[in-house]
Amino acid sequence: MERAGSRLKILAFVVAFMFVALSTRLWFLQVLAGPQHERDARDNSLRTVTTDALRGDILDRDGRRLVHNRQSLEVRINRDELGDEAEATLAHLSEILGVSAQELGEELDSKLYYSYQPVPVAEFVPEEVYFRVREEPERFQGVEVVQQSVRTYPQGPLGAHLVGWVGQINAEEIRQRRFEGYGPSDLVGKAGLEATYERWLRGTPGEERFLVNSDGEVLREFDPKPAQPGHDLRLALDLDIQRIAEEELLTGIENARTVFDESSGTNLVANAGAVVVLDPKTGGIVAMASWPSFRSSWFVRGLTEGQRSLLFESEQAPMLNRATQITYAPGSTFKPFVALAAVKEGIASFGSYYECPAEYVHPGDESGTIFENWSGLSGGTLSIAGGLKVSCDSQYYAWGSEFYERDLRTGEEELPRRMRQWGFGRQTEVDLPAEAVGTVPDHEYVAEHKEVYPDGWIPGIDILLAIGSGEMKATPLQVAQAYAALASGRLCRPHLVARIEAGDGDVAKRVGGRCRPVDYTAAELDYIRDALRGVTTTGGTAGSVFERCPLDVSGKTGTAERPPFQDTSWFAGMVPADDPEYVVVATVEQGGFGAETAAPIVRNVMSRIYRTPCEGPDLGEAED
Repeated sequence: MERAGSRLKILAFVVAFMFVALSTRLWFLQVLAGPQHERDARDNSLRTVTTDALRGDILDRDGRRLVHNRQSLEVRINRDELGDEAEATLAHLSEILGVSAQELGEELDSKLYYSYQPVPVAEFVPEEVYFRVREEPERFQGVEVVQQSVRTYPQGPLGAHLVGWVGQINAEEIRQRRFEGYGPSDLVGKAGLEATYERWLRGTPGEERFLVNSDGEVLREFDPKPAQPGHDLRLALDLDIQRIAEEELLTGIENARTVFDESSGTNLVANAGAVVVLDPKTGGIVAMASWPSFRSSWFVRGLTEGQRSLLFESEQAPMLNRATQITYAPGSTFKPFVALAAVKEGIASFGSYYECPAEYVHPGDESGTIFENWSGLSGGTLSIAGGLKVSCDSQYYAWGSEFYERDLRTGEEELPRRMRQWGFGRQTEVDLPAEAVGTVPDHEYVAEHKEVYPDGWIPGIDILLAIGSGEMKATPLQVAQAYAALASGRLCRPHLVARIEAGDGDVAKRVGGRCRPVDYTAAELDYIRDALRGVTTTGGTAGSVFERCPLDVSGKTGTAERPPFQDTSWFAGMVPADDPEYVVVATVEQGGFGAETAAPIVRNVMSRIYRTPCEGPDLGEAED
């Protein structure tokens, strides 16, 4: 009896314990966790489908469209409405689309969509598909053909590097904070202005809300929230001048390939190049061309194997914007800024004359390193203007030596500091992604590249920097920005977008470019601009190119050595010289001397802008 009593007590204790535990759990679920479960239940019964907003247009300064939207017919299948006819429906659809039923089934199994969401299985289908589906609904149960907005390019491939393209968001992007709120099937800007101004172009997606049961069946549809279209981008770009720049760049490259290069024993390769046209008063990019190029429209339908290979695997690298993403030694186009620095630091003066020997050796250099004048000849005694006109190297070698000696005495890096004032060695902050920085070699740079400079800072660094060579690197846009500052007296941020407009035409935001004055007087700038006018006249390095051109042009040729490759050809020009309206810069990789390839390109661009015939050879004489 005692044992039975003990067992009853234990059993009673267990029952009581379980009752208390169950009561506690029920209290927790109903009281503490009740609101959360209520929210979960509500979320389970309410489904939200996002509707895409119409993406904003991209227009030139006169309102002509570079990027617009057009309608594409897209086939979608609602899995909830297929019922038992899924296999038959896919078979019928396969016949009219020319796509296997297996491929359609794989598209239909996508995990990116809710069960009640229509799944897109084909796009850009012909109208015949639309009519077949409407005429035979019993054969295409759950199938609908709808209009979908896609990007279109009314100007064809014009400005492809600038406008960029859109594509489906990837796994890496969707985790980024700037893409918060995006879905896995959303389209985003991948390059160019489409990427830079994504948040403005995209607009605000709309919403459709459904009440569904546990089987996913729609019980009720709530009033939809309409999508708000994106803003338009109004550019500083001029479509006519953009077309001129692209055409003349390609023509110049093709002409260069007919020129025999004695140093390499073959014709010039001329494998790539860029042209930049700037408004020097605002920094507005009037045109920017890069070759080789591509078509943004390739990305709308999806790349073919050939297109993918060309874009991502070929040595041509057509997706690179040579104007902003590739740096080159600027060669003698750099000299005007070194001359101004030499005057500002008291190393030279506008009223003095300087020797231009065939060779130069840094004073006291026991190694005897010889720096040769580009022509291999002595130029006699020249003023600063005369030195710029014939592009005397040895005059600048001597100034580079002076800057080096001052650096030793004071520890101040005056030449690199002065060059950065013109925007070299730093991003221009242009409104395009992935801009290259360029290089102005200084003590920090040398310390980071001991494999190149085991002896540390040596005279040759400043000597070569003075002629825009050695480790000095700049993008064509940086050179154009510097010449625009030389033309206007203000260093302006280059920009493509002038303003962002709402759908009704109102200005939502002005973009433009910030400008600041340069640290030089008007008289100093006038002297250099007038000196550069001599470059395009008789006896100047570009005299033969411009001798029969009535336009008043000032500019500078440049030839940058790039062993083991052929020389890089440069020309930077301002027109009209007295009060420049445009700065035009051209560079061609492996294009030879500056007057051979780049100068004729700039001349032809200017000639067509002003509709003023400029007669002359397609290729200039072989001068620096």
